[in-house]
Amino acid sequence: MNGFLEPPIDSGYGVLDGIAVNFLFVAPSFGVTLWDCHAGQRALSAERMQSWHVISFVHESAYVLHAEGRSDLVDSTAAVLYNPGSPYRSEHPFGCSDHGSTVVVRRDTLLSMMARYDPAAQERPDALFPVRMSRGFSQAYLLQRILVRSLAQGNACDPLAVESAFLSIVGEVVRSACQLAGRERKAADPARARRDYVQGAQTILRERFREPLRIEDVAEALHVSPFHLCRLFKQETGIPIHRYLNRLRLREALEPIADRVHLGELAVSLGFVSHSHLTSSFRKEFGVPPSRVRLLAGRPASRRRLKDPLFPM
Repeated sequence: MNGFLEPPIDSGYGVLDGIAVNFLFVAPSFGVTLWDCHAGQRALSAERMQSWHVISFVHESAYVLHAEGRSDLVDSTAAVLYNPGSPYRSEHPFGCSDHGSTVVVRRDTLLSMMARYDPAAQERPDALFPVRMSRGFSQAYLLQRILVRSLAQGNACDPLAVESAFLSIVGEVVRSACQLAGRERKAADPARARRDYVQGAQTILRERFREPLRIEDVAEALHVSPFHLCRLFKQETGIPIHRYLNRLRLREALEPIADRVHLGELAVSLGFVSHSHLTSSFRKEFGVPPSRVRLLAGRPASRRRLKDPLFPM
């Protein structure tokens, strides 16, 4: 039984504790918003809580999330999963320039998805998400960025197609979160020291991802051996440190690619060695070339075109 009174999903937010929130699309089972922290503050925020189950994606910059006795760096390589009524605080050591989008999901919709991967979810009255952050699902991330961009530009859309696409995205995030929770249950709790090293590496990569970094540069700044840092980073995040850096760069490239910025100039500005390096890395990460994103970004979100998805579901 649900012990949390879930309010209707509507467009009644506007500004919430320094965060501008704009609903782009509302359906019976979910809503899609844009959020912007430009009016926020660098220092630790007051305690907040979400009213719904929320999946939040960062489009640009990063922030630090404090919840459940730990801190995590949140950037475009991860999605934050908020359970309703769970308190959290945030701070912005990189400045209040982060913005992104969310999918607000009704509990019954989320439960129907999670039942496939986590049967015990129905025993958690409010906290359906088993983890706070989830990573991976690169193609789902790309699809939601294209859809959010189209909705924000006011392009004509077929509601049925948009609903189907976003429910597929939520399904991918849920699957990834449940798999991550399963791995965490099997492993020992991560040591605080390991989290500190990895979070330090993430901070350095976030600040210097446009530079031609070497692993020695990051390890030296953290006073740890390159081998040890690589091992700890993969244990904590599930991916090698070089792939994490590439994800930061490629997510930063999405808007410029959709805006048809010259790929050679973009590659150099993001730390790739060449146009071809950017293109091959993009295809490996998202499963499609940059030209495909430009094609989709220039089209209205019609049902016919969205039936040709970026990834099979």
